[in-house]
Amino acid sequence: MPHVLDMLKSEHKTMSRLLTSLECQVDLFEEAEHLDYELMKEIIDYFLTYPDLCHHPKEDLVLATLAERNLHAAEQVGALVQAHQDISRELHEFAHALSNVLLELDVPREAFVNLARTFIDRERRHMDQEEKIFFPAAQQHLTDDDWAALERQVFRVTDPLGDLAKARRFEKLAAL
Repeated sequence: MPHVLDMLKSEHKTMSRLLTSLECQVDLFEEAEHLDYELMKEIIDYFLTYPDLCHHPKEDLVLATLAERNLHAAEQVGALVQAHQDISRELHEFAHALSNVLLELDVPREAFVNLARTFIDRERRHMDQEEKIFFPAAQQHLTDDDWAALERQVFRVTDPLGDLAKARRFEKLAAL
């Protein structure tokens, strides 16, 4: 398997683990139980910082290369770039709601939970679609030269949780 795909899959595993932790915190919030707001904030900061700004653009590069190599295969993947934009919008809405909760502003519990679950569910479905449709299509149609060119482009930014020396900003998350 090309190294770029290994990296993207590894990043998906990290994101999946964080989504599970976030979902546990949302469950506690929904039941009006004690939860770790700092952990929630750190998870959201991670998603705003890494997947939103670095991971999704890497996938967009792979998709653009796939479209150059085989337009039909890229079309079968679907509207990946639009999905990334939708996820980003939902993430920002949820982040704004969390900020309001942390500022002790009036945020209806049900609205907050719905924003959180919408983001979590969409992100999970999206990653599943990428792993089942997009990554296999890219692996099938891209050449070794394509992968080499992609590696030169995508390795400029690495996952801060993949390198514990870089994980200081996400200290709580590195322990999950």
